[in-house]
Amino acid sequence: MKKQPYSSPGQTHKQESKISVLSILILSLFLGLIAGAGVDKSHILPIAFVSAVVLLLNRNKIAAGENVTQSDGAQQDLSTAKDYYAWPELGQFAFTVAGEQYQEVIKQLIQENVTNSKAGSGSKAYILQTHLIPDNDNPYDSGAVRVDINNRTVGYLNREEARSFRRRLDERKLSNQITTCNAIIVGGEVNRKTLNYDVKLDIESLANFDDLNRC
Repeated sequence: MKKQPYSSPGQTHKQESKISVLSILILSLFLGLIAGAGVDKSHILPIAFVSAVVLLLNRNKIAAGENVTQSDGAQQDLSTAKDYYAWPELGQFAFTVAGEQYQEVIKQLIQENVTNSKAGSGSKAYILQTHLIPDNDNPYDSGAVRVDINNRTVGYLNREEARSFRRRLDERKLSNQITTCNAIIVGGEVNRKTLNYDVKLDIESLANFDDLNRC
């Protein structure tokens, strides 16, 4: 069965926050009081006014910096969390992810993880931890399942596989939860031929799971 990757959903919702005018005025007055107390009380209002103007002109940049910090914190939580369900290690890596649209991202991951590699079948294989994320906010398919490595998307399960995987989550009372498994990245240059990289997951075949459910 040919795997059909999802179009890039672009589901990262950026929330633009701004510092309120009242907060800026209070902060400016505070700065004016501190500076004026050390120099001259007559400087309090001019310093407060200048501070207010500077903060007003730069409040979008300040808010953007806060958003970046929050985003980095969220990514760190995903990569360091210990309470995700981990699928049993089978050592087979027989499940291939549809990742044709994410070749550049996969190449970057390989460059960052070249020390964690092993040779196999004439090509290099890189073993990494993968997060399988039910992507309920995907505008193309609310039943999508996204595959992330190191907080970067490397592919999606195709539509049928995503439905089967979600049924597997339901069976284990893990509906809509993020789970993890090992994965390998294989491909690249083999016998002087450049091939696409494939991400292979170490999970039980979804086809086998559906066959068992039909029995």
